[in-house]
Amino acid sequence: MVAPLLLILAITLIAATAACSGSTTSHSAAPASAASAATTSPMADTAATAALARAEAAVGSTRSFTFVATEVLSGNASHATSVRGSVVRGQGVSYVLTANGRTSQVIRIAGATYVRPVPGRWSKLRKPRPVTDPAGTLLAVLRGLTQVSGTAQAVSGSLPAAAAKAAQLPAGSAPARVDVTLDPAGHVTKLVVTTASGATEVTLTTSYANFGRVKPLKRPV
Repeated sequence: MVAPLLLILAITLIAATAACSGSTTSHSAAPASAASAATTSPMADTAATAALARAEAAVGSTRSFTFVATEVLSGNASHATSVRGSVVRGQGVSYVLTANGRTSQVIRIAGATYVRPVPGRWSKLRKPRPVTDPAGTLLAVLRGLTQVSGTAQAVSGSLPAAAAKAAQLPAGSAPARVDVTLDPAGHVTKLVVTTASGATEVTLTTSYANFGRVKPLKRPV
């Protein structure tokens, strides 16, 4: 994937919400010095750690991709949020956010941020928001996993609260469960994070596709 997930994993939901709310929070890739906890865990198996290493390499080598992310809250406060978009490395991100019965579209490229309610007209923000890097969240998750197990194409593990916070994901008192699906090339095609916030269970699901096949983003007409 690119240095963007997701979406955001990026990918993603937090980045999308921040853009629509006016926040200037930036998602940057985790530093290279933050070696994956999964590779040092005594409980990590060889196939799983090798798969995660391939995934990290793929994140930095793909120019573009599309993503679909959903956040589902179950419990005292139940609702679902979804984000669908595209990322082009070095250029920006475009996505559609649906939350609380409303749909918004956002294009964030270098030097400009465009937003509109759907349906509705585009407007350009006076102060463009920084172009976020959805891959930063994905990398932080991959590097923070512990007690991993699995195969070359499916890895499961735990994400401690500190690692979840570093990935800008909800962090409960107990480690989150993470399930990673990879294709033969090492791209993460699906990431599922299950955690809890008080009495509310939070499930973040992000799917990735079209690696290296997204056309350059354009300003709205």
